[in-house]
Amino acid sequence: MIKVAITGSIASGKSLVEKFLRQEGATTLDTDKVVHELLEKDKAIIKKVSELFKPIGVDVRNNSGSIDRKKIGQVVFSDKQKLKELEKILHPEVKKITEAFFENNKDKKLIVVCAPLLYEANMENMFNFVITVTACQDIRLERLIKTRNLNREQALNRIGSLDFGKEKLEKADFVIENNGSIEDLQLKTKEVLDKILCHKLPE
Repeated sequence: MIKVAITGSIASGKSLVEKFLRQEGATTLDTDKVVHELLEKDKAIIKKVSELFKPIGVDVRNNSGSIDRKKIGQVVFSDKQKLKELEKILHPEVKKITEAFFENNKDKKLIVVCAPLLYEANMENMFNFVITVTACQDIRLERLIKTRNLNREQALNRIGSLDFGKEKLEKADFVIENNGSIEDLQLKTKEVLDKILCHKLPE
């Protein structure tokens, strides 16, 4: 089994790279979707997250009793301390679910996990290869405003709070720059996949 992580800055195109690898036969997991599921259905996580925001007078639950991600976003994308505290609750669970995903798919040849917060969750050592997807800030800003219905200030806040610095970039096995067309990104993804499949992993 080859285990590949996709990470990178917000709105860089990670999900598209995951989709292209899935089309090439990879079995994939998106940790953002894992988090969404935890905030929606995991009662213990919902309780912990709800209690985290109570001291600042914010009720982050919605009418159904699950966590309202928009309410959380309004706080954590301008409060780095609260973001770190939230990550301390979520990251161990995401890691456990990823390990279970590996176990449940151990007969598969290629496993790909899209993990935007790979390094924050200390998950990089779980993988054989790390692909980092990058794009220039102006393009990412435009994508956030268009696809997530954010204004410029909100989009800049998200880019700032989820900064993907040079140090993380240098840890990648492969870097894919996504400043062009979708077709260009697909071609680059295929080239990286071919290189990964050529590697002989230690037994």
